[in-house]
Amino acid sequence: MDLSLIWDREPPTLDAPVILASFDGWTDAGSAGSTFAAALRQQFDTTRLGHVDPDLVFDYRDRRPTLEIDRGVLGEPEWPEITLDHLRTPAGRDLLLLHGGEPDFAWRGLTALLARIASEAGAAQYVGLGSVPGPVPHTRPVRVIATSNDEELLERLGRPHERVVVPASQVVLETAMRDAGLTTLGLWARVPHYVGGEYPAATLALGERLQDLFDITIEPTTLELEMQQQRSRLDAAAEDSPEITEHIQNLEQWYDADDQAPDPVIPTGDQLAADFERFLRDRPES
Repeated sequence: MDLSLIWDREPPTLDAPVILASFDGWTDAGSAGSTFAAALRQQFDTTRLGHVDPDLVFDYRDRRPTLEIDRGVLGEPEWPEITLDHLRTPAGRDLLLLHGGEPDFAWRGLTALLARIASEAGAAQYVGLGSVPGPVPHTRPVRVIATSNDEELLERLGRPHERVVVPASQVVLETAMRDAGLTTLGLWARVPHYVGGEYPAATLALGERLQDLFDITIEPTTLELEMQQQRSRLDAAAEDSPEITEHIQNLEQWYDADDQAPDPVIPTGDQLAADFERFLRDRPES
């Protein structure tokens, strides 16, 4: 299916922009990529350039539009979107940010569209942002794994040791950018698989990587405070359960061991998350 961008305004002349992409969904555990993209849009000079027709990429049975009803009066529906924004950093770097809901349909059309945008804008670099669940403890720093077509960049960032086959989702954009001749990088924060909801520590970890590589910096704002508060809640829940404490200690031992070690056999994230939720729910507010 051929997709085109519905332009909201005439695209500006850009100076070798970096293309960034972040979708919610399977490759955004803890909403790390989405939260980072939102922080970029809030802090930098941002102009909405256009969007993709949502009817072509979303299954509304799974991702329904929302509607506010105020005492019986209907508001306007808010449809899910995939949006292209232009951002300019204080240092004058141009960024093109593709963000929104993970599409259900037309992935090939979307990759072809992004390749055309990259070519017309003169982009030479692509960065995908996201996060994936894994057997990692919340008591250790967030690790960010990388994918790239640049061997030197992979060695610099730390090459993942495993060879895996995954449901592709957002990474197919990276392959399309690779085939279009761009230098590509995927940054994927590893989120404890027992944590539900947002995980601010992962968002901050993505920010640190982008700052190191591209001098793209977001202000921590409330993220650091939210990270500290979440850590306190998770620690308190673990203290109330010897079983959870043991699980986390096992994860810590694996984390601290050689990175080449295989992932440990541990209870499922759903099991641990249910335990955490129960202890957090039953624990009185401090």
